[in-house]
Amino acid sequence: MNTLEHISTVSTIVHEGLENWARTLLRDAGIETTEVYGSFPPEGTIASHIVLFPYRVGPAEAQLSSATRIESLLGTRAKNLAREGGIPSIWLDIGTAITEMIVDHFPRRGKSARDRNVPHPIPPVSSLPDGIREWYEKQEDDGTENSWVTTKGDKSNARLPSLAWQPPVTIRMQYLVVVGEGARGTADRSGASAPIAVQTLSVLAAGLQMRRQLTVQIPPAPFDRKIIPFVKGVAGVLGGEKADELKAGVQSLSRKATVTVTLLPGSNLTNADFTGLMQAMQRPLQPTLHLGVQMALGGAPIFAPGINAEVVPHQIR
Repeated sequence: MNTLEHISTVSTIVHEGLENWARTLLRDAGIETTEVYGSFPPEGTIASHIVLFPYRVGPAEAQLSSATRIESLLGTRAKNLAREGGIPSIWLDIGTAITEMIVDHFPRRGKSARDRNVPHPIPPVSSLPDGIREWYEKQEDDGTENSWVTTKGDKSNARLPSLAWQPPVTIRMQYLVVVGEGARGTADRSGASAPIAVQTLSVLAAGLQMRRQLTVQIPPAPFDRKIIPFVKGVAGVLGGEKADELKAGVQSLSRKATVTVTLLPGSNLTNADFTGLMQAMQRPLQPTLHLGVQMALGGAPIFAPGINAEVVPHQIR
C-alpha cells in the first residue's frame, strides 16, 4: 500500500465510522427504524432514512498557509520532533537507535582529528558491525539512486541510511445530514409525535456536543519493509535492554492503529448557499444538519540510502 492508497483507505474508514456514529445515536434514542446512508439511496425509497452527504472535501485553511517539510528522524531532530508531536513514538525511537548505531559503531571517515568522529559515507560492507553487515550483504547494486550498496572494483560499499518523516496533510470533510424523502410527511395532528426530521436531527445535533468523537482502527502508515530487518540488525549491534525494547517495537509496525477523530460543528451556510446546494442536489428545502470531520492523512516514514554523513557524536550526547 502506498501513501495515496493509505489516504483513500483511512478516509473511507472514517466515513464508515461517521455512519456508525449516527446509527448508534439513533438507536440509543429509540429511532432505530431510521436507516442511515453514506450516499443518496435509489429514488423511491420508502423507509425513513437520513443521508450523511459529504458535499465538500479539501485541505484545512491552516494547511494552505503553511508549507509542509520533510523532517529527518536522525540526530537531535528526533528529540525535537518528540516535543512537537505528530510522529508515532516508535519511529522516533528507531531514528534515535539508528543515530546511536552510526555514531558509536559505524566506521570512521578517516584517522585525522577532523575525520575520526565523522561516519564514513560509503564504508566497505566488510567493515560494518555484525548484524548490519549481514543486512547490507543481502542488498544488490542495481545502479540506481535507491541502491543501498555501491560496487567499486571487487569491493561492495554501503551507503549510510537516512530516515525521515513525510508530514501529513490536513483534510477537512464537510457533511450535510439530510432527511430522506421517505421520512418527510405531515406531523401527527394530535401532537403525539414530531416529524422524523425533528427527531433525528435534534438527536444528532446533541450528539455533536455529547459524543463528538469517533474511535476507528486504521492500517499502519505505509513504509519500506526493508527497515524491519535493518532495525533488528541495529538492535543486535546496540544490545542490552534498549535492543529488546527496539525489537518489541518493530513488531508493532504492521499492526493497525486505534485513532480518535473529533467531529466539528459545520459553519453555517448563508441562505443563498444553502438554497443553491439544495438545488444542485435536486432536493426540496428541508431541515438539515451541518458537521465536519478533520483528519491528518499521509504521514509516513521515508527509509532510503543517504548521500552524505551528517550525523556526528555531539548531536546525541
